[in-house]
Amino acid sequence: MMSRKDFRESAERNFNDLDADGDGFLTRYDYMALAQRRLEQTGVPADTPEGEAVVDAFLNAWDTHARALDTDRDGQISKEEYVQSFETLVRTGALEAVLAPISQATFAVADRDNDGWISIEEFRSVWNRPGTDLAAAFSRVDADGDGRISFEEYARARQGLLIGDH
Repeated sequence: MMSRKDFRESAERNFNDLDADGDGFLTRYDYMALAQRRLEQTGVPADTPEGEAVVDAFLNAWDTHARALDTDRDGQISKEEYVQSFETLVRTGALEAVLAPISQATFAVADRDNDGWISIEEFRSVWNRPGTDLAAAFSRVDADGDGRISFEEYARARQGLLIGDH
């Protein structure tokens, strides 16, 4: 199990990743910007069913996070509010529940040929960690080594990135 220090480090890293405009607060705008960024990366228009699913998943994540984390109810989540609640989100399974629709929607837009798997070429459109080796990252996510990523492998990797298992 993760230590409090590890939870804090993961929470701070996640907060920084979510804070799209870098203003030190999470708002609905940040989640919308993240959805738009994902759609741009994959080349999927927002006005398609797949694009709408991505936008909806991110906005639903915002709604869930706002209810759970915006403790002072000011319409934004400060870094400290996020960090203080992150461990509870992980331990209760709430983080996984929020991530599931995002994982499903982003997997669907990455799976350009709709074969139910993500190839290394398709993975390139969703892997956005600068300074990392794409092939090595793909191999880590492809847990069974079959040369393609299943939804389960993808969802497990997304959660692992968020809770520090990377």
